[in-house]
Amino acid sequence: MTKLPAASRLQAIADMLRTGEGIGIAAMAERFSVTMETIRRDLVLLERDGLLTRVHGGAIPVSRAAPLPSRLASLSAEKAVIGKLAAQNATRDGWIFITHGSTALAVAKALNDGPAVSVMTNMPAIAEVLQSGLKHRVTLTGGEYDYANGALVGEQVLEAISECIFDTAIITAYGVDPVHGLVESSKYLQRFKRLLFERSRRRIFVADHSKFGASGAYVSVSLSDIGTIVTDEPPPAPFADGLKDAGVRVVYPQKDETNNMEEYTNGQ
Repeated sequence: MTKLPAASRLQAIADMLRTGEGIGIAAMAERFSVTMETIRRDLVLLERDGLLTRVHGGAIPVSRAAPLPSRLASLSAEKAVIGKLAAQNATRDGWIFITHGSTALAVAKALNDGPAVSVMTNMPAIAEVLQSGLKHRVTLTGGEYDYANGALVGEQVLEAISECIFDTAIITAYGVDPVHGLVESSKYLQRFKRLLFERSRRRIFVADHSKFGASGAYVSVSLSDIGTIVTDEPPPAPFADGLKDAGVRVVYPQKDETNNMEEYTNGQ
């Protein structure tokens, strides 16, 4: 990309944040042909203007309430990688629950390329991606439709989950705290994910790098209970150490000698 003047670069970063998703320092430095230190200074300025919150390795918008179509365009390549790795780690011959979210949709797209699966979800778009009734079996929870998140919400969702035991649950994370674990933005999402945790035998949590350090008021899963988390790059040092000490298996991509992507874990 042609090197932009500082003011234009700041505006471009602000525009990207309006999609409702986070940005990474390294990716922005490469995109705008500047140093990572330049991007760090840009983020400080934008944070002073109230446009973002800085986190480890990047920044997130002050509000991540952008409609789902906008979020789908943000970090799409990274989410596709997460989706592929999560699908590889899922048990396909059991009953799977997939939560809503742009990263969850990427997991569904990856699952669609493999053998038939049986899925319950609160995200209608996942049923469409999995071609429900043609190749895969998909059950929707029911509930009130939330356009901003492309999700079914409410007590009906919780009731549907409480009536089942899932072999695998694929769960998105709003934020990852290095001390407390997975955090959420609302009491309802805390209840939703805690219940899903209780009603599943195995859980795979998915989170792109911008979620590490993202703040949330409600803890859904403690650090030691995470089990497996799939992300798109190695977590920052404070998170990597905490996750390893808590016995969490962290899965992320790593390029081999031929520049192809392969799965790497932290050895848990």
